[in-house]
Amino acid sequence: MAVVRAVFVAAMLATASYAQGPARPVRFMLHGNMSHELPTEEYLRFVEEAKPDILIMGVFDQRLYSLASPSANSKKPPLDPVEHLVRWKGVAERLQRSGIRLIGQMEMFVVSDQPKELADGTGWFGFYDKQWNEKLLGKRPTKSLRDLLAHSVLPERLKEDKTALCGCRVNTKAILGCVNNPHWAEVQKRMMSAAIAHGVDGFMTNRNFFEHCDCSYCQEHFRRWLAERFRADELKSRFGIANLPTHRFACVTGNNRTHDILPDALHLEKMRFIKNRVRDFFEQVYVQHGRGIRKDLFVSQWNHMAYFDELHLDKGHLPPSTRTNLAHALADERWGVPAKLWGKGENLLWYCNWGTTQNTILAKEYAGDTVLYGLYLRAMARGKPYVINKYDFYRPRVMMAEAAALGYATNAIATPWQHADDREVVLQYFRFLRKHEDFYVGSDRHAEIGLVFPRRAIEAGDASPLEYTEACGRSLIREQLLFDMVPDELLSATDLSRFRMLVVAAPEYLSKEERAAIERYAQAGGIVLWTQVSAEDRARAGASSPDAKRWLIDSQALPKGTRRIENARTDRAAFVAAVNGSMRTWSRAEAPWTVQIHAYRQAKVKRWVIHLVNYNHQENAKGQSVSAREAPIVTGQTPIRMQLPTGAHVKRIRFLSPDAEAESVLDFQQTSQALRFTAPAFLAYGICVIEE
Repeated sequence: MAVVRAVFVAAMLATASYAQGPARPVRFMLHGNMSHELPTEEYLRFVEEAKPDILIMGVFDQRLYSLASPSANSKKPPLDPVEHLVRWKGVAERLQRSGIRLIGQMEMFVVSDQPKELADGTGWFGFYDKQWNEKLLGKRPTKSLRDLLAHSVLPERLKEDKTALCGCRVNTKAILGCVNNPHWAEVQKRMMSAAIAHGVDGFMTNRNFFEHCDCSYCQEHFRRWLAERFRADELKSRFGIANLPTHRFACVTGNNRTHDILPDALHLEKMRFIKNRVRDFFEQVYVQHGRGIRKDLFVSQWNHMAYFDELHLDKGHLPPSTRTNLAHALADERWGVPAKLWGKGENLLWYCNWGTTQNTILAKEYAGDTVLYGLYLRAMARGKPYVINKYDFYRPRVMMAEAAALGYATNAIATPWQHADDREVVLQYFRFLRKHEDFYVGSDRHAEIGLVFPRRAIEAGDASPLEYTEACGRSLIREQLLFDMVPDELLSATDLSRFRMLVVAAPEYLSKEERAAIERYAQAGGIVLWTQVSAEDRARAGASSPDAKRWLIDSQALPKGTRRIENARTDRAAFVAAVNGSMRTWSRAEAPWTVQIHAYRQAKVKRWVIHLVNYNHQENAKGQSVSAREAPIVTGQTPIRMQLPTGAHVKRIRFLSPDAEAESVLDFQQTSQALRFTAPAFLAYGICVIEE
């Protein structure tokens, strides 16, 4: 039986409208495997008992069809794709009878991780050349499969040092379909259509990156991109292009993983082009074509972010680096995509954080949490369901607690369920979250401090403010203050009046509208802290593009009264003193740093919901089950002080926990604006419901 992990999606908002009925929230999901293997009867019975909204399982792309032409030394017999799809149709229909949607997985560009298959004519290459099924997939789009592929990284064109002809470093040996090639898009449409015809309810695309190509399609699309954005004089001054219609580019490229060299202006523009072309490809194939076949088709991308690698525990997932830099920021498949197009058409926003938050190092105050990732993604999602996949195979309780507290899905592929003890823990949390679903749906995050994420700087090629944002965010978490993330690109569209303070690292990159929003906020009495990036850090991790150099400003351009904080990246005490010195009446918890606090307002029902998550546990504990080895350590009591708006009158405070048999009613004291109460001890997760 393939390893299958159960996951719960807590407090998800409604997805896009469906044609076959009203919008449904994605509350529960299971993630099966990332292979062609069908679920066993045992697993299907488990799924039917759990009744998730979606089951993500199976591959319906080139990985499936490659099994029809195995290599000569393969021990597995050939697999008939048609017969296999018929079996999947039976699975899909069975799931649908229980109200469960089957979401298949698709590689958008990676045709094969084995270049030898191309030379040998096996795998998907053998299928395309010799076994293409016109009855299932229609007429073959091209005579030669090489007419579909990215040219620069074909095996015969790579040097032994893994450097492509264009001189750019190639980071994968994978053979890719070309993002700009209409024939590759057609192949994707055919495979997707076949899966839909066999009952698949939607798709999650995997490895949504594109590296190098120099084909005529890429050349023409990139020329068009540049012509739409730059005048002739700008092309010459910025990129050294004298005659765009006749200029031939060495390649276009979508990635940069080189940590010690900053990309130049042309390289950055190539990446902006490719990231946006990947988004266009997804919309064309999966949103427009897919929903042209089935209007309620569920679509999503599996993407990555490496913005907050605290202690830099990437363990080989990323190339070696001593500091977070632009290469980490560029790992986001949506880097360079404007907010108005970010996640457009998707039903679920899924991000993997490279597995850097699996474990704790309590001696170094490292909780292995995803708070900063979750707050950034929540802000960019703007009401859509979202999930951080953190690969936490080790802490089922805190994993589900953290997700519930941040309003996103629990760890997307790693909730343990095979052992009886683990199943009981998972189901115990499931029952709690189902029973109290009204505490999660329709909640607005209640925060007093807005931490501005430097999206503008990163997209200009300057990652130097990133560590400042991370360091300040970690300090706010340690101080147990109520804060939220605000991407700077969304400043002018955000109600900043809900914050008492804004923390800004890179105001020099803001647009006029975004600066005006901060100006209005300051004029209304809001406090602005500027965590100025040092010249040393800027030289190390940014200012590589003309945009970065052109947009530099000094403190005179900031609103009057802005407080500048130096060394915020390295001097936590100075930053905390500035925060506390500006406002001594913050809402906060008073507990060890291993307890984290999150708050939400449910205005319609006049209540606040306070979430408490305990990351303290016995590290390296023994036990037969994962939940036993998690070994959480019960907290002490947690005093909490809340600043309430004028006129708020609290009637009751309830405390609930999935680890407690019953809820309790808490004593409290309320003055004109301040509320004080104490949460009782809890194991991993508890919520305080403050009712007006």
